Order: sequence, then C-alpha cells, then structure tokens
Amino acid sequence: MDDPATPSRPAPSRPTLAEQLTTVSSQTAAAHRTAGRWRGETVRSLLTAAAAAHPDRVAVRGYRRGADPVVRTYAELDDDSHRIALGLAGLGVGHGDVVAVMMSNRAEYPAAVFGINEVGAVYTGIPVAYAELQARAILEQSRASVLLVQASWGSTDLLELSRRLRAAVPTLRWVVVLDETDGPLDAAELSWIDLTSSSDGALPAVDPGEVCYLGFTSGTTGPPKGAMHSHDTLLHTADALAAHLGREQLGDPLVQLVASPMGHHTGYAWGVVFNTRFAGTAVLMDRWSPDWAVEIVRAEAVTAFFGAPTFVQDLVRTELAGDTDCTLRCLVVAGSSVPRHLPRRAAKAFGAYVAPAWGMTECGILTCCTPREDDSIVDTDGSPFAGSEVRVVDQDDNDLPPDTVGDLLMRGPGVTLGYYNRPDATRQAAAGDGWFRTGDLAAVDELGRLTIHGRTKDIIIRGGENIPVADIETLLFDHPQVLDAAIVAYPDERLGERACAVLTLRAGASLHLKDLNGYLLDQGLSRHFLPERLVLLDELPTTPSGKIQKFRLRDLVAGKDGPA
Repeated sequence: MDDPATPSRPAPSRPTLAEQLTTVSSQTAAAHRTAGRWRGETVRSLLTAAAAAHPDRVAVRGYRRGADPVVRTYAELDDDSHRIALGLAGLGVGHGDVVAVMMSNRAEYPAAVFGINEVGAVYTGIPVAYAELQARAILEQSRASVLLVQASWGSTDLLELSRRLRAAVPTLRWVVVLDETDGPLDAAELSWIDLTSSSDGALPAVDPGEVCYLGFTSGTTGPPKGAMHSHDTLLHTADALAAHLGREQLGDPLVQLVASPMGHHTGYAWGVVFNTRFAGTAVLMDRWSPDWAVEIVRAEAVTAFFGAPTFVQDLVRTELAGDTDCTLRCLVVAGSSVPRHLPRRAAKAFGAYVAPAWGMTECGILTCCTPREDDSIVDTDGSPFAGSEVRVVDQDDNDLPPDTVGDLLMRGPGVTLGYYNRPDATRQAAAGDGWFRTGDLAAVDELGRLTIHGRTKDIIIRGGENIPVADIETLLFDHPQVLDAAIVAYPDERLGERACAVLTLRAGASLHLKDLNGYLLDQGLSRHFLPERLVLLDELPTTPSGKIQKFRLRDLVAGKDGPA
C-alpha cells in the first residue's frame, strides 16, 4: 500500500488504561494472575496458535443471501489479519487508538478484529443495522480514528452513511470500504484491497493487560456506554465457560452458527474469540432467517449456538424441531430473560443440551447451566464460573436471604474494567471491593444458582407492590396465540404505575385484554398482577442481538390511550 496522505485532522488522544477510572484494583489484578485466571495471552495469539495447529481447517464460512459462502482457513485468516494490521499501521494507527467496524457477519469481520488487536489498537463494533444517531454516539464516545465499513447492507448505503459520520465526528480520520463502489473514493477513504496490499512487516508487542475492546451496551434501557475489556478479561470468560459447561458439550471440532451480529458483544465474544480459542469453524449468517438457519445447520453439521431466546424460540417453530438427524449438541441461551419453558422444550426439539446463561456486555457470560449439576439447574440461569461471584442485595447493599429478589452484584476476572471515558458511570456501577452493579433484579438459591427477574428499570410498583415482570412474560410466551411478549409500566396518578402487556401475535390471531387475563388466571397468576392494558404490535423493537428495547416500549405505551 502506498503511504496515503494523512487527513488534516488532529491525531486522536490515546488514553491508556492507567488514565481510565477502573473498578479493578492492582491487588485484584495481581490475584487474578497468581490464580491463573489471567494468563497473559492476547486475543491475536489465539489466531496464531490455531493457524499453527490447524492451518487447513476452515476458520470461517460466511453465508450471504444471493452469494456463495466465503471460506477462509486458519492459515488464510492469519495472513488476512496480518495484512490488515500492517495496513492500519500505515494509516498511523497504533497503541490505544480505537478502530470501529460496521459490517454484517462477513468472513472479513474476524480478520478485521484480529488485525486491529495485532497493531495494538482497540476494537469496537457498530451493529450494521444501526442508524446514524446510534452509530455517531459510539464513534463519538469511543473517539474512533478509523471506521471499517462495507459499502452497503440491504437497501442502506453505508458508504454514504460513513461520509456523514466522518463529517460529524472530529476524531474520525479514515474510512476503509469493503466491496467495490460505484464511484471514486474520497481523499480520506481507502479500499479494502489497498489496505491489505502489504504482507511483510513487523509490529510492536501487545500488552495483554491493556484495553483491547470496547463493548457498547445495546441500549435496552438507555444510551450506550463503552465497557472496557482487556485481552485478559475476554480470554478468561471464554476459558471459564468451556470449563464450566464442559468442552465436550460443544462438539469436536466445534462448528458454531453465528447469527448474533458480530458488531454486538455476543457475536464477537463467542463467534470470534471463543470460536478461535478452540479452533472451531464459525458459520456466519449476515442476517437472521429461521428457515435459512435450518438449511445452514444441516449443510454445515452445526454443533453449537450462542444467542438470545428470540433466536431459539424461532428455531423451535421450524422443521428442525423433531429432526432425529439434528446435529446441534449445545445451545447457550443468554442476552435477555429466558422464558422458563424454553430450555426443556428446545432440548426435546433438538436432542441437544440447552443451557440458560446470564451475562451482559460488561462480563460476557458469568453464570451458566451445566450438565455437571442436577437437571433442575435449567430452571434457573445457572451457577457462577469458578473464580466469579454473584450477590443479591437490598437498597442498602445488605445481603438478602436465599430465594429473595434484590439487586444483583457481580465480580470476577471477566468483569469489565469500567466504562471508557465515563468515570461518572464507572463510579455509579462500583459497589466496593471489586463488586459491580449489574442493574438486574435476581435471586440466588441455597445452591448458589442464579435466577434473573428482570432489569431494575423493569420493576413495576403498583400501589406499593412489586409486579413479577419476568414471571408474567414467561406465561405470556406459552400462550398459543403469542409470538413475542413484554410487560412494561405506564404511569398512573393514584397507584404510581400499572402494567401493560405488549404483544405480537401469530398470523391471523386476535386477542383481547379480558381473554388474555382469563388465560393468566387459569395459569395461576394472582389477580392483582394482571396487566391492565394490552397493546398489539406487528413486531417488538429489539436490538440487533434480539433483546427487547423496553425503554422504547415504555415511551410508546405512555402515549397510548386505553387497552386494545
């Protein structure tokens, strides 16, 4: 690649971890290293090791509608990533710079991530479905200097979007464009081919303790924040889940269907980091379609899947359910509240182990079900990984008795170091002695198993009494006419709040509030927990990873008049 002229913009600041407020003390970090929880490896070293051990194994097979799958072996992926790293270095990218990627689940995505980390930069993802406002917020908060973007996605002109973003974000110096474009590129734009034209060159060593990834929260409860992760935190979570669940559950070799967007934490942590740690094959879908997923699972003999309950619910409704030749061995279900009927129903449908799990961008996954414990664990969200802990506390941070719902705290080697350039948010989340406030409501039983009862902001307090949101949603998911469901609060002058059910129904179905509540009473729900309004939508607003955006539903319901 010829040396491009650097755009006339000031070089971005490169804050080190030492300059960031963090919830992890130096003593805690030292303890993690002594215990072997932090092993001093880098994310990029995973690819180096996999390429050395299995050079000809397929690392990535990227499916796109209307095109043949793009296949990269581990040797090819290793070379691709090194070329990207050299290309970024040629743009002036170095230690501590943030590089954003806005692409769908393409075969080039893992190469981009590893290349970013090889040059010592910090990766952050922007889900390709995000509009300008959301993408701009991430670029501004991260102070990204380079954006890697595909030219288009569906009907969205991402190149044009990137130009508007560059005009609006002062730190954004370069845009690298994947795919051919109809017209010439601007002075601050570079083609993917030009970026990856060099193959020779050395790069500085990377410190595994430094921040390598900013995971922006998905915005289910408000504006996103960038959770800082180091190589150490990411690799610990991958290793801890495999040890907790049992590596044998996932297939040997691992063949993983990656449907969650890689621009979101789920797609990145499990589809890239975890998959490469165990030299698996990542089978990528560039957009979700349940029937298409069935075709791919069969064609690729997929063994494992990580994703939100929405994806699993969709698969249960396909012809894969009951297929005695289904190759799926394990589905890890996390990302939002898991309907309590779903694990057993899906396990029966696919003949696989279905593991409810709990996690968030700030920790990846921290609790998970495992066949190594009693089968009743699948009625919970699992037990903590070795070296990690959860607590349930009251409003004064006093520990609550077993099976009592309260605020969930967590700590462990996989927990975020804090929020990037947001010391205010980091202080708010810190609960002392390494504990981190999750914002979730939960209970822990006498065996130490966690059950999530919703987000703190999901609480509906009607006349001083808490309404069990997660329990009602589980019942709603079982209704024969319901496809998707959420319970949210709406304001009431006398009682403070009341409950509204927001539903999507099966094609041709109809449902009225009276009939819905009759069903809930028949299922044993107390009368004073019944929703007092019903809103029917064609679809519920979700993040790209499948989480229902309840803050949008609350805003919507506040503007509705009366039950449907």
